[in-house]
Amino acid sequence: MFKGYLIGSAVVVTDINDARKLYSMGFYGKFVNEDKVKLSEVNNVNSPLQLSIIEALYLVDKGFLEVFDCNGNKLTRDDLVKVGHNTVTNFDQVYTIYRELRDGGFVVKSGLKFGSLFAVYERGPGIDHAPVLLHFIEPRRAVSALDITRAARLSHSVNKRFVLATQSEVDGKMHYVAFEWWRA
Repeated sequence: MFKGYLIGSAVVVTDINDARKLYSMGFYGKFVNEDKVKLSEVNNVNSPLQLSIIEALYLVDKGFLEVFDCNGNKLTRDDLVKVGHNTVTNFDQVYTIYRELRDGGFVVKSGLKFGSLFAVYERGPGIDHAPVLLHFIEPRRAVSALDITRAARLSHSVNKRFVLATQSEVDGKMHYVAFEWWRA
């Protein structure tokens, strides 16, 4: 089991060997002061691994990670969820999307640099490019043609498929709609 420490709203795995192993298990987190680490380069990294609260909760749920506060007290799942609610807008829905995609075999990374919630890879960064940019739309929020056009143009300009995710108010399940450019 890996050990991480809650620092602000992130969880840091300070043991370098554990950080390398955890990253290698599925491109979890981001090495501190390192950018775009390929699997072939992991053993050369000498930095801690920073996990988002979403990634950390997922790894706790899967039984791979224990999280401690700065005083060495073990945090519960509920403690992490509370941090998530305080720091991530729509935390429950965002976590559900992350979990469903990860459980489906995808590698899920932040899509912030693309203006989206997540960039979704089939195999992982450095192996393939993220073919999907995912946006979350809150239930009851009206989606305008401008929203779709803006996101679709961005995803098209970087050669990505655009996916909208929203949670059904009827059954609580997450629903995904994909948009793809094509020429007639």
